[in-house]
Order: sequence, then C-alpha cells, then structure tokens
Amino acid sequence: MKSPLFKNISTTPEKEGVRINRRVITFIFCLLASAFFWVMMSLSKEYSVEINFPVNYINFPIDKVIANQLPKTMDIEIKSTGFNLLIYKVKQKYDTVFIDAKDSKHLPAKNNFYILPNARIDKIAAQFNNDIKIMKVYPDTIFLNYNKKKSKNVPIKTNIKIIFDHLYQQSDSIKLSPAFVTISGATELIDKINFVETAPVKLKKVSDSVSIQLHVLKTPDLKLVELSQSTVKATINVTKFTEASIELPIEVENLPTGLGLKTFPDKISVKYNVAFKNYESITPLQFRAIVDYSKIESGSNKLKVLLVKYPSEIRAIKINPEKVEYIIRK
Repeated sequence: MKSPLFKNISTTPEKEGVRINRRVITFIFCLLASAFFWVMMSLSKEYSVEINFPVNYINFPIDKVIANQLPKTMDIEIKSTGFNLLIYKVKQKYDTVFIDAKDSKHLPAKNNFYILPNARIDKIAAQFNNDIKIMKVYPDTIFLNYNKKKSKNVPIKTNIKIIFDHLYQQSDSIKLSPAFVTISGATELIDKINFVETAPVKLKKVSDSVSIQLHVLKTPDLKLVELSQSTVKATINVTKFTEASIELPIEVENLPTGLGLKTFPDKISVKYNVAFKNYESITPLQFRAIVDYSKIESGSNKLKVLLVKYPSEIRAIKINPEKVEYIIRK
C-alpha cells in the first residue's frame, strides 16, 4: 500500500506536458536570439559587392551632340558594412551616378574623346555616403564621339483614329498646340527628319469636342535627337451633322463660238452632309456644276459633271448623275 505522502507528490501527465512546452519555447527563443545576434554581427562586418547603377551624363558642349551610344548603366564595386550594402541592394534602382563630360580627354581622331571613370573615382565617391568606399568602376573607359549640333522646326502629324457616334463628325481639322517641335542633333540625322508623329490613339463613340495630350512617337532616329517637348495638345471640334440635297443646273464651259451643247439631263442632284448650325445658311447660289467641252472624248457620248464651286461647310458630297449624255448643235 502506498502512503498518502507519495500520492501527493506524484506528477500528473498534464503537468509534465506543460514543462515540456516551456522547455521547447525556451529553446526556440534562445535559437532565434542566437541567430539574431549572429546576423547583427555579420552585418557589422565590411564586405565588397558589385552593384549596377544607372548613369546620367552632364556638361556636354552646348554646340555638339553625342553621335554614339553611351553606357546607360555601370557596375561599381563598393565596400562597406553589411548594413549599408543591404540598403544599397534594396534601393539601388533609385540612385543615379553622374559622369562629367568635362573630364574627357582628346583622342587623335577629330571630335573623339574618352573618359576614365577610375581616374576620377573621387568624383564618383563624392556622390555616395561617407560610409561607402568606391573600389572600382566598370566599364573602365567610356568613349564619346561628338558631331556638330543642328536644330530645326518640323511639323507634328497626328495618328488619331476617331470613331464618331451616329450623326456626329469633326467640324474642322484637328488643332495642335504646338503645331511644330524643335529637334536638335547631329546634322546628318536632323536633315533626314522632316516631321514627327504622335503615338497611335483610338477614340470611340465621340459625340462632343475633346482635348487630349498626345506623346511624340520615339522612332529609332528620334531616340538620338533632342526634342523641345515630348507631348502636344490636340483639340478635336465635334458637331452634329445632317444630310441635305439640292438641285443644280449644268453649265457648259469652253464651248467654241457658234456651237451649242445640251445635256441630258440638264440638272443634277447634289447630296451632302452639313452641320445642323449651318443647314439654313446653305443656298444654291453657293454651288456651280459644269461640263467641259474640251474634255469630250472621241467615241463617247458622255461628259463628266464637275462641281467647281461649293460651300466649305459641306462634306461627303455625292453627285447624281456623275456623267450626262449630250448633243452638239451648230
């Protein structure tokens, strides 16, 4: 028989489980703490690492342009503590290294120069925090080929596809502001460019006037020149149109003296589209339809009807009939 004393001090399974859980938690905490301190100690040591940085070139001669492609990025070997290197690894895409064209040296060939970034590593280092040491820069040589700079104004052409809502059309041509752009670059390249074009834009169900910003399309040639601006404002005036028609007598031109010419029929119908606001102002006196005696072709008994006068406000003009028969009287 067990004594009451031994019964009271015995350990239950529940208490044993609690003790095991506490030991596991303590072990995990110690493991994490050790790992944390190990990482902190590692990051406090100095390391060297190569990081790729974007490059911006400054202080080019104002009367010259670069004729060759310059490196857009460079690899820089930097040395610092793990903390600083970790920061640069995370935010490197936001840092830009500036290369001064004034540091270039002449080559024997005319207008050819070179820069040795490692020879001016002090200027590169000055762009970083004092905690960062610049060890080496790649590429170690940057070549610059200059051309004489030329500028000229060229027109801007739009590349807009417009799908109008029913009965709506442009009331006039697209207005651009500005209508011209100044391009600057190497003479032989500038001489080849006679206009610039905007990037394609498609507008659907247009039923009102609109103004939009358009970007100049960067063709391969335009990537090598400077633009006075890269965007342009386009204004498209839109109004509601309706269809109308009118009958006109046919007149004869270039008829020799002593001859007469009669057409069959002697009138034509002209259908056209016109803005609602201009509908009432259109009159027959603003039109003139003719046939030209000098255009008579041998073996043909028909002449083409020409609409030689009509108001500028109308569009989508259709003549019926387009050709008429005729007889000549002496």
